[in-house]
Amino acid sequence: QDSSGELDVRKITLAELSFIGVYTYTTADLRASADALYRGALGDLSWVEHRPLADGPTAFQDLDAGRTAAAKIVLLPE
Repeated sequence: QDSSGELDVRKITLAELSFIGVYTYTTADLRASADALYRGALGDLSWVEHRPLADGPTAFQDLDAGRTAAAKIVLLPE
C-alpha cells in the first residue's frame, strides 16, 4: 500500500520508544480470504474459537494468559 507519514525522531529517541511494523493486506486480499472462509476452502478450523463480541476483552486476556487452547478467537457481533 502506498502511504507515508512523519515521525518525530527526537521525541522517539528521548522517550526511548520502539516501533514494530506490520504488513497490511489489500482490500482484494481481504475479500479473497473472506471468500475462502465462506466456501470452507481452508479445511479444518477447529483451532479457531468463536465468542460474542462483548467477550472481546476476556478473549484477549485468555489468549495472553494461555487459558485457551485456541490459536485464534473470532469475535462475532451479537
